[in-house]
Amino acid sequence: MHYLKLLHILFAFCWLGTLLALTRLMGKLAKEPELVQERCKKMFARLYFFVDLPSMIITVGTGITLLVLKDVSMKEIWLHLKLTCVLLLVIVDIWMGGYIAAQKVPMTHARAVQYKIFHSFVALLLIGVLFSIYVLKAKSLA
Repeated sequence: MHYLKLLHILFAFCWLGTLLALTRLMGKLAKEPELVQERCKKMFARLYFFVDLPSMIITVGTGITLLVLKDVSMKEIWLHLKLTCVLLLVIVDIWMGGYIAAQKVPMTHARAVQYKIFHSFVALLLIGVLFSIYVLKAKSLA
């Protein structure tokens, strides 16, 4: 059980770190020349499909497994907040994957602003997950 939780946390770090990095870098890409944009977009696609997406799948899979094995009460408010934030993170991640897969050169300023908004939203959702685990869960156990 402890190894499963360790895998869950490890892949959550990989997933969210990659997602934060991708959203930030994609937001900065509009200022670069077209040749640099094309090279970076290929790198971003590899990063998304070979690091971000597998990490997300493993994180969600181990999270569901832990939820079933630990027999957590579904009435806990911290769990609802965490699951809502994770669901929104999955939606943003898949949305980002769609943008990365359908990239066109050159990137527009409006698309760069959209990535910066994604970056802020991901950061807020991460704070929501951490708040639910370390504040609300600790309160309910006390």
